Amino acid sequence: MIRWSGLAVFSASLLACNGCHDGAPPAASAAVAPSGSASGNTATPAPASETVVHADDDGKAFDVVRGGAVTFALPSNAGTGYIWVPTQVDPTILAQQGDRTSDPSSDVPGAPKVDVYHFAAAGPGTTTVEMSLKRPFGSGAAARTVHVTVTVH
Repeated sequence: MIRWSGLAVFSASLLACNGCHDGAPPAASAAVAPSGSASGNTATPAPASETVVHADDDGKAFDVVRGGAVTFALPSNAGTGYIWVPTQVDPTILAQQGDRTSDPSSDVPGAPKVDVYHFAAAGPGTTTVEMSLKRPFGSGAAARTVHVTVTVH
């Protein structure tokens, strides 16, 4: 009897987690929808929650409600001297909250990491946000840029 109940629990767990670890990205209707909206032209404002912007979102537009949070989570490599920095943003629309944080995948030099910036949707309006992957010293050109348009309602 114990074996059958264990098998039933295992089967239920497997069914509940169907596709959890298959490497495929979540469907567009997954739980990330409340965190913000992105589109080519227009979008419906998201509830006052967090919108997360990734490098793959380059060129997209996001609509958020006033009081919501916008987080940029952008990949780079530790130890290279390159970090993501906001090089264009209207602070009356998106106000930066604190300094950059980094989430390294390991302590190995050159390991992948994610640079994270938090912004608050402070006032109504539209701003183009430019994030640049560059060295914070010198005046060299950015290795990569990401541009998104954020409209706060």
